[in-house]
Amino acid sequence: MALEHLLQIVFLVVLVVPPLVSKKVEHNIELFFLAVGAAGVSLAGLWSWDLLKEALLHPVAVYQPGLGYLPIGITQVVLAAGLVFYAFRNRLAAWAEALAKPAVIALLILILGMSSSVISAIVASAVLAELLGFANAPHAYKARAAVYGAFAIGAGAALLPLGEPLSTIAVAKLRQGFFYLVEVLLDVVAVVVAFFALYAYLTLKRVGAGGIEIKPYEPELREVLLRAARVFIFIFALTLLGEFFKPMAEAVAGLGREVLYVFGTLSAVADNATLVAALVSPDMAVETLRSFLISLVLAGGFTVPGNVPNIVLASVLKIGFKEWIKLALPIGLAVFTAVGMYVLFLAPHPPFIQQPQQPA
Repeated sequence: MALEHLLQIVFLVVLVVPPLVSKKVEHNIELFFLAVGAAGVSLAGLWSWDLLKEALLHPVAVYQPGLGYLPIGITQVVLAAGLVFYAFRNRLAAWAEALAKPAVIALLILILGMSSSVISAIVASAVLAELLGFANAPHAYKARAAVYGAFAIGAGAALLPLGEPLSTIAVAKLRQGFFYLVEVLLDVVAVVVAFFALYAYLTLKRVGAGGIEIKPYEPELREVLLRAARVFIFIFALTLLGEFFKPMAEAVAGLGREVLYVFGTLSAVADNATLVAALVSPDMAVETLRSFLISLVLAGGFTVPGNVPNIVLASVLKIGFKEWIKLALPIGLAVFTAVGMYVLFLAPHPPFIQQPQQPA
């Protein structure tokens, strides 16, 4: 068992270091993660038909309890959004100036962040990515907006089972109602989404989008198709990595909410839905569930593979692995630490769930 965990730690280092030091790896991050995931599963002897089926289904289907896999996956949504925006590219080009305004971007982040649990993180991030693509602003400006938007959408999508696989699996494993995670997470999620919308506004206003001649965004049909293929590969690879890291997750299951909050940073490079499947159970205390899920959605914003919105936005706007970390990690760690202090020590129990009565 110790050797197994040592191998997983080595793979964590392998996942992070090469994309930071090699441009070739960074520009082919999907294939790199696929290679590492396949190697990890092979070395651990985890290959099975069920795993292969799951890895093939995850990019093209969404699992709903009682209904099974529905053919509405991230690959189709990214492809459909790309084709729709490609068809209306001439009209959208006329809005380029308005789409670059900090107030407009902040409003988009706020609306898409709070609605992502209803329209899904996939749709919300695809819409934001395409609109940012048309904005008349330099790449660095759009990259900042994308990172802050990804944090907001990733957090907002955790509220309902429609939002993302993390919330779908959590509700199913807990055997709770449709709105249960709203009661558990709403106070934190609302603040996080509002914070990143405001932070985007203040930062983009300070940085400014003017003064540089911008080449108009002209999406190509070939790029739209290639983008969908890259997303498929990425999700396939993350499914393999999630299976590989599952034993590590199971090993920390009973170590308390403080440990689980820190352990949630693993979602920066592993599939957070798999981590939820491995750790969440009906016996988990609501305080522990709350801190663990919040940790996953916040840490998921640290790197490109950490969450679905990151993958979509980085693919559309061509944001590199190193560039994403440079923008996301400073503010992400600050928010992660502040929220951790709140959910672990100041308000561990959800304010919308009645606390159990203490014996007289």
